[in-house]
Amino acid sequence: MTSSSRTAARRYAEALLEVASDSKVSPETLRQELRDAVAVLRDHKELAAALSHPALGSEGRKKLVAGVWGQAKASALFLRLLDLLASRNRLSLLPAIAEIFSQRWNAERGVAAAEAVSAVELDARRQKALADALRNATGTEVELETRVDPAVLGGLRVTIGGRTFDGTVRTQLQSLRRRLAGGP
Repeated sequence: MTSSSRTAARRYAEALLEVASDSKVSPETLRQELRDAVAVLRDHKELAAALSHPALGSEGRKKLVAGVWGQAKASALFLRLLDLLASRNRLSLLPAIAEIFSQRWNAERGVAAAEAVSAVELDARRQKALADALRNATGTEVELETRVDPAVLGGLRVTIGGRTFDGTVRTQLQSLRRRLAGGP
């Protein structure tokens, strides 16, 4: 993503958060709608391709967006955002808008976002224990998202506040391999 696109996404996200704070739509609801829309576009590549196709035009994009999201129980504010992005051919900014919106919303609430990657799905008890441990370590409330990546083999890789703590078996094996080969 270019820096100008990132700047545009930041402006949309900040404006959306400001309007959400003044409206009846909770920022949490809006954040979930953004995440859901990003997931729809990620999971339906044909839809994403159609929405970005230059032959579709502004009105065609707006109709397609209304057809996909207009039937859902989406907030009016979210639907206005999609309509605006469609009319300006900026729907490709949606993932960045969702990410920045979430970051800003967390910053307003004093919440740190964390991601834990494991080889297998973490059950609710382990997720809570990890979130509690991160909260105790950072001194702030933590919003934990988990992801499964079988390539880590075991252990956890946690990213919080721009720092990554890698306790995965894969990383440990790579480190052992380097030491055995005589490297650092």
